[in-house]
Amino acid sequence: MPPLKLWLLDADVIIDLLSLDVFGNLVKGFEVFACSTVINEVKFFKKADKKEEINFRKEYVDSGLVKELFSSHDQLKSIISRLSPLQQEIIHPGELESLAVLVREEKLTFCCCDAATIRILPFLDVSDRGISVEKLLRQSGLSNPELEERHTEKYFKNNLDVGKREKIYSFGSS
Repeated sequence: MPPLKLWLLDADVIIDLLSLDVFGNLVKGFEVFACSTVINEVKFFKKADKKEEINFRKEYVDSGLVKELFSSHDQLKSIISRLSPLQQEIIHPGELESLAVLVREEKLTFCCCDAATIRILPFLDVSDRGISVEKLLRQSGLSNPELEERHTEKYFKNNLDVGKREKIYSFGSS
């Protein structure tokens, strides 16, 4: 069986896993993908309450440990057209590009801890390809007891359920 492909959507997940000192083990054991915008956003992480600078591109992308993916302008426009004006306003560029790549690349699994982005998954019909940080670590054999609430499976599922309800309500008001 080929390795599970994990795609770390936003810079927050990558930064948090670097801070928890598990990112290196994750990329050594699994195929990890990130979009170019996210890669460019990762510049610092905390370690022992100190801000550590990182050249993420050089250390992880140029070395081949993280595969870089891009989206086209048309793919971005397609995602934006499926979102409400409020969703368009609150989504960040890295998340937008990541969602465009996720929709296009059906074999990837999405990992995110941003509530607004998780709530958008049902609108793009990719809810079943989302995963929490907690579940990603557990499935990778890298569990960590120092997770924050936003990393938990409960948090992820609660926000996914909110997104599903919002999608239903949006169809009813059309």
